[in-house]
Amino acid sequence: MDALKIDIKISRNGNFRAAVRARKNALIQKALALPGQTVWRTFDNHVEWMSADGRYKVGVGKFGKEFYSNTITWRDGHKGNNPNDMHPTVWADGVEKEFDGSFDHVFTFFQYVSRIDTAALEVLGCLMFRNAFLLDHNADLQYCPPQEAIDYLNKVIPVYEGISVEAYLHYLEMIAWNEDVKYSTLGYDVHAGTGRENNMLTYAHLIAVLLGRGSLSKLCSQFSRPPVGVSPITIAAAKDAYPMLGIE
Repeated sequence: MDALKIDIKISRNGNFRAAVRARKNALIQKALALPGQTVWRTFDNHVEWMSADGRYKVGVGKFGKEFYSNTITWRDGHKGNNPNDMHPTVWADGVEKEFDGSFDHVFTFFQYVSRIDTAALEVLGCLMFRNAFLLDHNADLQYCPPQEAIDYLNKVIPVYEGISVEAYLHYLEMIAWNEDVKYSTLGYDVHAGTGRENNMLTYAHLIAVLLGRGSLSKLCSQFSRPPVGVSPITIAAAKDAYPMLGIE
């Protein structure tokens, strides 16, 4: 699938990293500017994507649950709330879907796809890797994965838990966006792996294992090493796992 090929050198490329940094910073600033409600379980909802038929909408609600918590650990060690947390949301036919966004929920989706079509699983792995570096965001910072990939996924897996796979991909984008916003707010450097990049590369790592192209032991062992709770695939490993990416 040529649409997934990365046509620039990404390893040890300062210009590439600078471009990723600029896009991340712009997305963070966009999120910070969104208005929100400060009463628990009330939101200002901001739709970022809608399906062509209007059935599915994906966006964020402000503010998310960490806005109301006082137990969030900041980079400097103090406890408090996360004043910029958002609530990634999917609506199907006007009704909000109940997704928790955890690794458990997302990993279950990848496992489900692995039982149906390995080619679709590989396409998903490529999309996760590309999204780690914002390769499918347009000039307006909107997430626009290659249509060829979307068409294939929609054909093989038309619906998952009541929504289209395309909608689910945009839901994962909202989670990734919120990860960068959250960790940036808490004082972490989201340009050093934290946030979106770690999440997306962890998804890609799991998919590589499900494809039989990655090490299960390495996937699991990395979860216990700093940064704890993630297991990002390396660029070298992704090159072997995802030949469609054409990584240089």
